[in-house]
Amino acid sequence: MNQNSTLIINLQKRIAFLIIFLGLIIAPSFGQESEFKAESEEILRHRISITLGHTHIPAGEIDGEKTFLSVPSWGMDYNFHINRKWAAGLHTDFITETFKVIDFEGNREFERERPFTLTLVGIYKPHERWSFLAGAGYELAVEENLSLLRLGIERGWELEKGWEVFATLQYDLKFGVYDSWMIGVGFSKGF
Repeated sequence: MNQNSTLIINLQKRIAFLIIFLGLIIAPSFGQESEFKAESEEILRHRISITLGHTHIPAGEIDGEKTFLSVPSWGMDYNFHINRKWAAGLHTDFITETFKVIDFEGNREFERERPFTLTLVGIYKPHERWSFLAGAGYELAVEENLSLLRLGIERGWELEKGWEVFATLQYDLKFGVYDSWMIGVGFSKGF
């Protein structure tokens, strides 16, 4: 089996794992009775969020050895709600540390100096508290810019006056190079 076949198989396994993991987390929540807010209630169309999280990098490198890294990150997001179930957003993330990674094929090591991620996402809310997102964008760093695909899930809890606290899990695939996932908590304000 050549390296490209191995890369594709590993990528398929990771995506399958993510889908199964998300399904196991989400399925129990739909058993609870909950109604979406009345359609006559006004939608807060704009939402700004700030997230504090940790980005986990399975292909990290320390002293020439492949290792699992966990680095702190911040996120700032803007979402525009088209209706109760759909939104579009611009999501940004900033990893606060410099780190090294080994690419999927294992033959290239490179450094990422505090990368900044800029992603356009579509958001679907099948339930009042759950959101699924998918999008594409770039990870920008001094060394090299990388294209990425993002998948994610968020669970929110409403507070008063348009505020919300939420937990998020996001998976980023940097095409042909490395992948990462971020788990975090944040606050958002709708207006």
